[in-house]
Amino acid sequence: GKLVGVFCTQMPPESKPINSTQVLEQTVQTIGDRMHSFKYGKMESHFYPPMSQTIANKLFEVSDRWDELEHIAEGPRSLQSLVAMMSQSDSLTSAVAALEGVVVDEAWTAAPALQGSKIVVANKQLALLQGMCRDAVLTTESSLGVTNKDIAASMSSFESNHNLLMQGGSVRRLAAKTDVAGISDDPVALDLMHKAETQWLALKPALEAIATGSQATETALRTIVESTASAVESMDSAATYWGTTTRTTTMM
Repeated sequence: GKLVGVFCTQMPPESKPINSTQVLEQTVQTIGDRMHSFKYGKMESHFYPPMSQTIANKLFEVSDRWDELEHIAEGPRSLQSLVAMMSQSDSLTSAVAALEGVVVDEAWTAAPALQGSKIVVANKQLALLQGMCRDAVLTTESSLGVTNKDIAASMSSFESNHNLLMQGGSVRRLAAKTDVAGISDDPVALDLMHKAETQWLALKPALEAIATGSQATETALRTIVESTASAVESMDSAATYWGTTTRTTTMM
């Protein structure tokens, strides 16, 4: 025969499966590397060792909780291990909140003009985005106890926090003192937050559908997973910006 041409086909992106095992392994590695940088410093990446013993103590408590979760994440995949991870995630989240409180309070004492609360709220936004995506997937397994009301509550919290970051407000810190988040009048920050809002508005309808009782179909969940990745990337850019600019002058 005679070769007259080549016929080539490519699967559309929406038909390609999401390799969740690979994503999990990469995430575990990333968190482990970042935890090491937080504890011991990594100057080329602007990570500094803990600035006080109080912060160090709370940080190592976070590290201990992460070690426990990491062990589960690297073990066999099963419904039982998923339940264990959810339980351990709650312990890790509580430890992180305690660490954030100590860091923000010490930074506030050293330099009241710096808005450490903004960094904390931005990080909460990242956690809420990832949590809503997780909960949307977990609604397909009734035994885990995740409901559409959980997603609705997280959506409400996310939008309240977004308004706080954009318009300003007050966050109670150090007992009688108030740490003001402030209005985002920084043009760079405003641009980053507008991009984050755009990605959120693209994700919101799919989450809202499940929160109001629609079936969590494979197509719907894929949309949520992919849209969440874009929203997290945008929100992470804002969180990184605030964290980097603050870290130049304080322990944050």
